[in-house]
Amino acid sequence: MITGSGLRTQQPFQLPAYVTSIPDGSEKGTFLAVDLGGTNCRICSVTLHGDGTFDVTQDKCAVPFELRVNENYKPLFAFIATKLAAFLASSAKLGHTTQAAASANTEPYRLGFTFSFACNQTSVAHGTLIHWDKGWDIPDAVGKDPCALLQEAIDDISLPVRVCVLANDSVGTLLTRSYTSGSSARTLAGVIFGTGTNAAYVEQRCNITRISEDANQARGRSADDVMVMNTEWGGLDDDMKVLPKTPYDDKLDTDSTDTGGQMLEKRVSGLYLGELLRLVILDLSGKGTLSLLLDTESPVHVREGVDSSFLSALAQYDDTTDLQQTRGLIAETLAARDVSLEDAQIIRRSAAAIVRRAARLAGTALAAVIIQSDRLPTKEAHARASESSTVVEELSVREGKSIRDLLFNFCNALSLFTRKVLRAVGISRWHSDPASTPAKHGVAPDRQDSNASPDSEMVDIGVDGSLIEFYPGFEDAMREALREVVEIGPEGERRIRIGLAKDGSGVGAALMAQAVGIDNE
Repeated sequence: MITGSGLRTQQPFQLPAYVTSIPDGSEKGTFLAVDLGGTNCRICSVTLHGDGTFDVTQDKCAVPFELRVNENYKPLFAFIATKLAAFLASSAKLGHTTQAAASANTEPYRLGFTFSFACNQTSVAHGTLIHWDKGWDIPDAVGKDPCALLQEAIDDISLPVRVCVLANDSVGTLLTRSYTSGSSARTLAGVIFGTGTNAAYVEQRCNITRISEDANQARGRSADDVMVMNTEWGGLDDDMKVLPKTPYDDKLDTDSTDTGGQMLEKRVSGLYLGELLRLVILDLSGKGTLSLLLDTESPVHVREGVDSSFLSALAQYDDTTDLQQTRGLIAETLAARDVSLEDAQIIRRSAAAIVRRAARLAGTALAAVIIQSDRLPTKEAHARASESSTVVEELSVREGKSIRDLLFNFCNALSLFTRKVLRAVGISRWHSDPASTPAKHGVAPDRQDSNASPDSEMVDIGVDGSLIEFYPGFEDAMREALREVVEIGPEGERRIRIGLAKDGSGVGAALMAQAVGIDNE
C-alpha cells in the first residue's frame, strides 16, 4: 500500500522524470550533452555504439563563483552557450559548426541538458527550477525552465543545437548503468555520491498520480509500464524530526546558502563532509583537546577550506600503525605544527565517524527505494523498532567524554531515520529492529560469490561520484546499514549489486536524447 507519498502529493521530492524507456544496450547515435552541477560545467559529445559501449569527447570548465551566485540567470547560460560554441568549433567528430553550415543542415544537434538541481518536470524536455543547492543561488532562475533558458542563450549566438532533454544526474546514472551493465538483472536505481547526493529509480506508473494527463496516456518502449522517479532525497527530513544532529551540523547549515534545506545532503555529500571535519577540528583546537598549533594561513580558519578529499586521504592510513604518516598528512594539509599521535588519532577517527554516518544514512535511504520497488521478498518483523543504533566503540586514546559523544552523535539515530525515509516514499510496512546478525563485509561491486543469487534475481544499482569511488569502506558501511533493515537483512543485501556508472550524467543525457528521437520518428 502506498500512502502519504511524494508519488501522490506535490512535495519537493519524488519527482517524475518522464523517462519511460529504459536502455538495454542496443541504442546508437551521437548526441551532445551539457552537464551542470557542483562547481563545473561539462560539454560532451557521446557516441553510443549499440553494444553497451560508448565514446565520450568532452571539455570541462569551472563555473566562476560570480555566475553561480548572481541575481540574474543570463550570465550563467551565456557562459554555457559560449563554451558549447567553442566545443563545436573544435570537435573533429561533429560536422557543421558555423551559422552558414547550420543553415545548410536541416537537422540541429540534439542536446541533453543534465541540470543537477531540483526541478518539477512537466515532460522529458521541460520543467521548472524548484530551488538551488550545493552553494548556488540565482533567484532569477527559480520557477523558470532550465532548458528554455539554455535554448535562449544558444539561439542568441545562432548555434545549430536543439535542447531536447532535461536530465538529472541520478537519472542519467540509472540509464547509463542499464545501458552498460550487460546483465539480465534490470537496473533499479542510479545514485550520486559526489558533490551532492541524489537517487533515481524505476517506479510502476500505476503508483504515480502526480504526472500530467498527456504523460499518463503515453507509453514507453519498456516492457513494463514504468517511469523513472527523481527522489531528490537530499531534502528529506528538512524539518529535522529524525536526522542525527550535532552543533557542527547546525553551524554548517546556518552558514550555508540554503539554511534549513537539504538536511540529508548536508550529512552525506562530499561538498559538506570536509566542512564538518573543519568545524570539529576548529572547535577541539579552541578547547585545547587537540594540542596541535594551526598557522594563521591554515585552511581550518577558512570556511569550506578543508576539502572532502582530505577525509579519503586520512582513511588510507591504519589507525594504529600508520599514525606517523597520518601526522605528516595533517601537518601538510592543515598547515599545522606539533601534531601529536593523539591529535592524529582523534582527527582520523573523527573523519571516519563523519563518513561512516554519511554512508549509513545513504544505505538507509537506498533501503527505502529497494523496499518500495518490491524487488526483494518482504520479511516479517522479529522485534520492536529500536530508537538508536549501535554505539561507537570506546576510543583508546586520551580524548575525554566529549569526543566519544561527538563520534556517537555522528553515527546514531539511523532506525528513526529509516522509518522517516520509508514514510516519505510511501511505505507503510516498516516493522522492526535492525537485524542482530553481526555485520560482514558486503559483496564487492559487480561480483557474485558462490552464495549469491542468479543474475536475474539480483537488484542492480548504478552509482557515481568521488565519495563512493574513492573513500575506502564507504560501500561496506552502506551495506552494513542495508543488512540492519529487517525488510532486507543479510540475505537481501547479498542480492544487491552495486556498480559504478562512469560518465553517467553525460551518457545518460545522450540516452534520453536518443529515446526522444525514436519517439518522434
